[in-house]
Amino acid sequence: MTTNSFFPTTEAGQVVWLSHYALKLPIDGPVCGIDAKEIAATLTDCLYYVWLLQHWYPAVHRDAKEATAYKVLMTSGSGKSPISYPQPSVFPDPPPAPAPGIQKRLFSQIARIKASLNYHEAIGHDLGIIATANTTEHLVPEASLSVELGPAGSRVRIDFKKYGHDGIWIESRINGGDWSFLAIDTVKPYLDERPFEPGNTHETREYRLRWWDKSEPHGEWSAVQRAVLGI
Repeated sequence: MTTNSFFPTTEAGQVVWLSHYALKLPIDGPVCGIDAKEIAATLTDCLYYVWLLQHWYPAVHRDAKEATAYKVLMTSGSGKSPISYPQPSVFPDPPPAPAPGIQKRLFSQIARIKASLNYHEAIGHDLGIIATANTTEHLVPEASLSVELGPAGSRVRIDFKKYGHDGIWIESRINGGDWSFLAIDTVKPYLDERPFEPGNTHETREYRLRWWDKSEPHGEWSAVQRAVLGI
């Protein structure tokens, strides 16, 4: 699959691009007919978009994982001392929220900038809106497994790259059993913190992954990877 786009596919890349565009738009925008009111609105869009990607979404996702780990610990763990539940993230002084559709507004604005009679390639490079070709096709997710110690004991950590996809669909099997759905994850890493099945003192957990986009799994399965956990 060949794509041509100035907008990065990774969220980390998008943060860098949005910050750069917001810095350059007040300089290059007026040359191409973007007035001060629209520039101010775009800066609000960019600031909020960056905050969503850098702060709000990762924190809320981390809260959910901590809540799952706490539930497992309190229902299946051990110990004699009380353990309070984890506190949710707090966001002091978040930027003002714009209307939905930030990407649509950005791309519409960029199309108008490129259609301006005053637009030239130097402006495109300065704003970061010159498309670059990407001919790399990632047919299946790429992931790495590691076993680590979590709040409730040993857990399997799955690190992966999205390559522009919404996320991954994960299936797992234990000790050679049947494959079953495990999770959909959109923010790495995924932490498999399931307790051992009844009667097990060790488990070989195998994993396979597919791409997940627009609420549907699709594509070929990745190679099966395994991790061994034991008491």
